[in-house]
Formats: sequence, structure tokens, C-alpha cells
Amino acid sequence: MAEELFALLAEAREIYLHDVVAGGKRYGRFVDDFINSHRYIDCDSAVCRNCHAMNLHIARVLLTDLAERTRLSFAADTFSFGDCMELKMVYDISDPGAPAGRDGTGLVPDAPPISFDCNFTEKQMTGIVACANTYHLFCVSAVSMEDMEALFACREGFRIRVNNIRHVAVLFDALLEGSYIQAHWQSVLERGKFLVSKDGKRFVTASSLSTALSAARSCMTSTTMAIRKAVSQLRE
Repeated sequence: MAEELFALLAEAREIYLHDVVAGGKRYGRFVDDFINSHRYIDCDSAVCRNCHAMNLHIARVLLTDLAERTRLSFAADTFSFGDCMELKMVYDISDPGAPAGRDGTGLVPDAPPISFDCNFTEKQMTGIVACANTYHLFCVSAVSMEDMEALFACREGFRIRVNNIRHVAVLFDALLEGSYIQAHWQSVLERGKFLVSKDGKRFVTASSLSTALSAARSCMTSTTMAIRKAVSQLRE
């Protein structure tokens, strides 16, 4: 049973990366098409059919009710059997009594209020502003304290264009590692529509941030290391 679930999720990941991340297909449409194209198997055994139905149900829940966690796993460089079992564990401990709906993005509509749950001191915020300006994270001549305060306060209507999405993703990942923000930062940025692509044509999504972070981790540069060092010095 576990092997078939792994095969299903591995295939779902490949299609997700190709159709949604690279091709721009709506997440909700991807989920519907994937589930509907895997309903039946070429087997007359009731045991096989029941096992497949159970695995498909687990996959559906992971892709809908638990979409945020699943999309983060799919965006990683690799997807192993162990990763599959971690998602299965997430499924096992989720509450079936209160299923979450989904919209076209695969995000939970009734999610908690948009917040990073952060509380920076003025000195720490000054350090973040300096980091953003030194490494040109955003498409502005100079990032101000007001800009970063608005971003981390999740001020409604605030928008800022990203100059290098990998570097921005590294900044937030470093803040997470330092326990300055919560693990759902990618979802917060997508839901709040705070970040705009460099060309100004679209909002930055959670999946694009995940992909950018994975790429940055696999190919560390002097800039990404410097950004992490700058964040580590915020406590000094």
C-alpha cells in the first residue's frame, strides 16, 4: 500500500512542477485532473481496488485539505519514500472532522489571520533594512524602515517588487532559522500579495518561493551566505 501511495504522490509532484509551477495551470484544476485520471486500475481483485481507493483518498486529502504542507514537500529538490511517509504522517494526525475547503490556489480559505508572528526591535529592523539595501533584494532605490515595517506587519495593500527572488527567500528562511518568524512565511507572503515579481506582472507565490529557496540551498553563493550572516548578527 505504501509503495503505491509513493508512486501516486511522486507522479503528482512531477505533474505539479510541470503543469502548475512551470506551466501556470491553476492548482485546483491540476488536483481535479489528477484525481479523476487515477480513479481506476487494471485489477479485478477487490483487495487491490480497495487499496488503490484508499491511497487515492489520501492523495486527495494531501492535495486539498493539506495543500500548503504538500506543496512545500513537492517544491524540494527531491521527493523520497521517506518524504512520502512524512506526508502520510501529516494525513494521519489531521482532523477529518473539520476539512478545509480550497480555492483555485490550493490554499486554505479559512486560514488564520495573515501574520508572521514577529516582534522585531528597532535595532533588528534597522539590520533587516540594511541587509535589503546592501544586497538589493527589492526593486527600489532604497528600502526604508517604513517599507520593512509594513511588510512584516502584513499591512493590507502593501506591495514591493522583488529584485532577486532567491535572495528574498534566503532572507526569510534565515529569519525562520533564527526563530524571528513562523514556518508559514511562504503562505503569508502569497496570501497577503505583498511581493510582486521583478517584471511587475504577477504576485510572488508560495510555490515560487519554495522553488527559489531550494535552488538557493543547492547552489550557495557569497551573497546568500552574506544574507544569512547578516540575519545571524541581528541578535548581537
